[in-house]
Amino acid sequence: MRSFFVADVDFRFNDRIPLPQELHHHLVRVLRLAPGAEFRLFDGRGQVADAVLQDDGRAWLRLLHDSLPAPCRIRLIQGIPKGDKTELILQKGTELGVSQFDLVTTERSVVRFKRESRQRLRWEKIIQEAARQSGQYHLPQLQCSDSLEATLAADEADLKLLLWEQSEAPLADLLGDKKHQRISVIVGPEGGISETEAAVAVSSGFQPVSLGPRILRTETAGLAIIAVLQYLYGDLSGSSGSIKRTYSSGKDMS
Repeated sequence: MRSFFVADVDFRFNDRIPLPQELHHHLVRVLRLAPGAEFRLFDGRGQVADAVLQDDGRAWLRLLHDSLPAPCRIRLIQGIPKGDKTELILQKGTELGVSQFDLVTTERSVVRFKRESRQRLRWEKIIQEAARQSGQYHLPQLQCSDSLEATLAADEADLKLLLWEQSEAPLADLLGDKKHQRISVIVGPEGGISETEAAVAVSSGFQPVSLGPRILRTETAGLAIIAVLQYLYGDLSGSSGSIKRTYSSGKDMS
């Protein structure tokens, strides 16, 4: 079933809600759906509803679900890379189940962080679309900063990893037997993390780690370790579905 993101909507059983103009246009003009067509709406906070398109620009919520939170919350702290690599990281990271992205300007970032709302809106749209496509009904948070130290200061993960080319510590040696529920990972930009930044990370409880002998691009390294962590602690190991039915109606109001 096709899914679509809607913000600031309180889903109620048997309710009819107005659809955002952009979404209604997409449903009717682009997808050419007729009244009575079924689709799914989610609010990014775990509310999910199967909906029926009405002829007045509204949707009838005929079935409500709760989306279960991720068994492991992964925070990706990414030094901003060049070009469109940021968009790729946000898209694929969302598909893999990242709970929070922190885009940080680091010492070796070639591209400096721009605070224009247009850029951030584009990044948020990419996350929303990736969440829609992949069934990530808890929308990942997006934070942007020009200070790595400030970003790390309030981190409360129970496992903190720094991908660093100078580390010789294998990932397996740092994971241990604990079932981690909150993990933070730092990935540098193309030039990597400087020794000064690595020292700041270590002082904040991050453990330098290596992913082996191959040199991975910045847009590959984070996605690689996220996939490993999701398999070990998240939902990539083939666990049951992430939504459960909570309310339904025996009526056919389509």
